[in-house]
Formats: sequence, C-alpha cells, structure tokens
Amino acid sequence: MPEPEAARRVAMVTGAGGGIGRAVALALGGDGWDLALVGRSRDALTATRDQLTGRAVVVAADVRDPGKIADAMAEAERRLGPLDALVNNAGVQRLSPALEVTEDDWDDVLDTNLKGAFFCAQAAGRAMVPRGRGVIVNVASAAALVAVADRAAYAASKAGLVMLTRVLALEWAPRNVRVNAIAPTFVDTDLGRQTLSQPGRREQIEGRIPLGRIASLDDVVSAVRFFTDPAASGFITGQVLAIDGGLSIQ
Repeated sequence: MPEPEAARRVAMVTGAGGGIGRAVALALGGDGWDLALVGRSRDALTATRDQLTGRAVVVAADVRDPGKIADAMAEAERRLGPLDALVNNAGVQRLSPALEVTEDDWDDVLDTNLKGAFFCAQAAGRAMVPRGRGVIVNVASAAALVAVADRAAYAASKAGLVMLTRVLALEWAPRNVRVNAIAPTFVDTDLGRQTLSQPGRREQIEGRIPLGRIASLDDVVSAVRFFTDPAASGFITGQVLAIDGGLSIQ
C-alpha cells in the first residue's frame, strides 16, 4: 500500500546525476523518501530517476544561479510537497598547482561549491524555518580539514562550507532546522578518479589513511542517512562528520 500523505518525506538532492548524489538519491528513495533531483544535466538526472521505484521528479537547474535555485525549490515543493531535507551535494573541482589557478577556475569552483551551496541552503531555509522543521546535510570534504596539494580553490570552498554549516546551524536551531556536514576523503566516483586514476596515487593515498582504504559510496550514504533521521540525530546540529578512515587525526 502507498504511504499515507502525512507520512511522506520529501528530500532535495543536488548533483543527483551521478557519483555521491546519485548514490544518496537511490538510498533515500529506497528508504521511502520522495525526491527532487537537481543538477545541470537533465539526461543524467533522468538516468538517476529511472533507477528509482518511488516518487521522484527531475528539476534541471544550475546551482551557480540563485534565481534558478529559487525556481527549483518552488517547483520541487509544488510537485512533491513541503521539503523535509536538503542534501547539498553539487560540486566540482579543478586540479591545478596554486601558481597556475586561473580566475575562471577559482570562480567556477567557488560559485558551485560554496555560493551554490549557500543559496540552496537559503532557499531551503526559507521554506523550513517558518515551518519549524527540516534538516540540511552539506557535502564538504576531508580537503576542508587536511591540506591536499593542487586543490587551492576546492579546499577553500569546502572549508568555507564547513563554517557556513556552523553559522546556519546556529541561526536556525531555534526553529528546529538542523544543519550538519559530512567530510569524505577520496571516494571512487568520477570526481575522485580525477586523482585516483593517476599512476600510483591510489596506493599513495591509501597509505596515508589509517584504515588503509578510500571511502566507499556506502560509507558516505550511511552518514547522510544518519543526519536525515531525526530518531538517530535529532539532537545534533552544526557538526562535521569526517568520513576519512582517520586521515584528519594525524
């Protein structure tokens, strides 16, 4: 039997066309969430939706454009109902030594990873705060906690996202809107393989991680499930969970 309307939970996942975003969407969809899948590529989002058995809508939007974000939020709520959770996952990286970073590289990474994440959170907050409920999970990175070469823009964007998580959590806690972040180390996705595919790099990275391996998609998905479950994490806000096999404790 279908879930009663009052029991429905609605989540928006940005960057849902592949990698971590697709894995999160499939996991939440399997848990019974209704989903708004957001990203630049309608084809990629449709491919994610086609793997889901529950209710999901495709909302093509570029998170670098605050107006498009606001439109995407309005469309998601019109089609699915009030938003309960936002997984702020959309992200890019441009690998380059700091001396070679261009203004275009910097702007693209910061506009997507930090500006985009903020305006997605703001749009979600404008819906959640008046209702007095909601949860936001920001997908940061271990690069926000540990310096990694060739990632000046990426690391800066993710470190900014960590502090943004804390500020939003502080402001919105009185209205029962929780904001947390996860900080995965390298994950075997298209983004991660930009580095992991380089000769010898996977072995070098795994050698630095105390648990001796990179993160799996299941590791990341489990953390998102934890933060979106009020029974498990209802008294947790403003926190950053490192999913890094111990990398950041060294």
